[in-house]
Amino acid sequence: MREFARSLARGSRGSRLGRLAAVFSFVAHLVDVPPPEPDRPRDGVDVLLGLVGGDEGPAVILAALLQALGERAGVEWLPPGPPFVRVQIDAADLARLPPYAGVRAEGQRLYIPLDPRRARTPVGFLPKGARGRWLDPFKN
Repeated sequence: MREFARSLARGSRGSRLGRLAAVFSFVAHLVDVPPPEPDRPRDGVDVLLGLVGGDEGPAVILAALLQALGERAGVEWLPPGPPFVRVQIDAADLARLPPYAGVRAEGQRLYIPLDPRRARTPVGFLPKGARGRWLDPFKN
């Protein structure tokens, strides 16, 4: 898993956020592909998503790949929505994030959410309902 994750991140030119974005984009595009027809052969991704579940699968795959790269990442749920990945970032990364990124501070640690369920979801973005619960988990 570690070598596969590293091969995904090689094109990011050493930027940590570039590595996060490369792996995030790979998983989001991977799971956005429609499942095969019933009479067609299945691939490993379909089998993995079948085992983990369609809602949880993208987050589990992304978190595993990020952890293989040494990132502090984990799966988080904000009921009633599907799970997503939260990954720790450094303060130096803040200037390179898009303005809509939902950065959450917990003490001295900073986290951004990654929702890999659709290929066109940007880094750090959560839908409106989940975003409010992510940014202020004690409010709701």
